Amino acid sequence: MLETTADYLRQNLLKEVNRCVESHEALYVKQTEGKPFVIIAAEDWQAIEETLFLNRIPGLVDSIHQAHREVLEQGGVPLKALYNCEL
Repeated sequence: MLETTADYLRQNLLKEVNRCVESHEALYVKQTEGKPFVIIAAEDWQAIEETLFLNRIPGLVDSIHQAHREVLEQGGVPLKALYNCEL
């Protein structure tokens, strides 16, 4: 996660927003007074919302894990090799 201060962000808003959008990294902003906050690109926020929605569907995650195990048992390629992710 990228990090900056609110003072720096005030002077460099467009640059920092573009950096978040292009890098797909969140920007953690510290304030002298007040609580810190995070800026993320809309595309990344939509992906988070979709993940949260899908995780609310009962049994979906277990079903995905089971399907992955079955693929591996049949000699298929692990997801990590395809997408660089863990199940």
